[in-house]
Amino acid sequence: MAYVIRPERPLDDEFRKVALKQIDKALESLRSPGDDHHEAVHDARKRFKKLRGLIRLIRPADEAIYKALNDRFRDAARGLSGVRDKAALIEALDALAERFADEIDPKALEPVRKALVAERDAVAGEVEQIDSAMKSAIEILETSRHKVQAFHFDGGRHDAGKAGRLAAKGLAKTYGRARAALKEAKKTREADDLHELRKRAKYHWMHLRLISPGWPEGFSPAIDLAKQVADDLGSDHDYAVLRAEIEQSPSDYGERNDLDILVALMDRYQVELRMRGLAAASRLLVDKEKAIERRVATLYRLASEERERDDAQPPEAPAAGRLSA
Repeated sequence: MAYVIRPERPLDDEFRKVALKQIDKALESLRSPGDDHHEAVHDARKRFKKLRGLIRLIRPADEAIYKALNDRFRDAARGLSGVRDKAALIEALDALAERFADEIDPKALEPVRKALVAERDAVAGEVEQIDSAMKSAIEILETSRHKVQAFHFDGGRHDAGKAGRLAAKGLAKTYGRARAALKEAKKTREADDLHELRKRAKYHWMHLRLISPGWPEGFSPAIDLAKQVADDLGSDHDYAVLRAEIEQSPSDYGERNDLDILVALMDRYQVELRMRGLAAASRLLVDKEKAIERRVATLYRLASEERERDDAQPPEAPAAGRLSA
């Protein structure tokens, strides 16, 4: 797995390794998109999100590099968002049709899907704008490589205790913001607050993946749970956006009766997604921020010490206890 930080290695080495891998993958997609610009843009946006998750984790180690990179990665991803956002609505509609396949005739959704495809293709057809956004993203990635390569922590020395405390502090900060977002989302059930929870859970998912070598089998259930929260609330957000677009100009999406059925099904599915997402988030974020910080710091240090002990073991058992012939 490329998106991990190994606790037995110096933190700055691991940061550079992960960051440069994501930068190179994003550059590869943007420089050689082939015939499918949608997929190239989608992949690049995912890489930018992973990069922002990474720099959030090591923020306590170097506030300057966080400030230098976070805004530029965010702005580059936003510049690529148009095509992907429209494509996400089509995927959401298809998922809804599959979820309620026994209750709705797919033909009733065809006008909506046709309109969404036309909107996506219209955005994708703005070749000059997309090319400009891709070139800007490439430039940002190329200049960011130098800042990433220049990152050094603690003189390159390996201090697992210190590195673990810093990584744990970065993780705990995002975790604390996720807990605050969960509290607000439970109180209001508003789309914007649920979307905020989704974003915080997504970053926590990234952080859990990054520090997972500290205890792979222990972190795995939390990683799965965080992904469920992000996926469920991400789908809920897509339906909120789709609903807003339909309400703004319903005549563009078909007959009123069909749209009423569609909105009713979205209501039902969003209730399901929100209940499941909030329940999963409540389990994921059950511990206090300080407790998580202490646990991650300790596991990071223990994992490093264990790897060092393993490396120090002789290649075979000593002969002292063997029986002579």
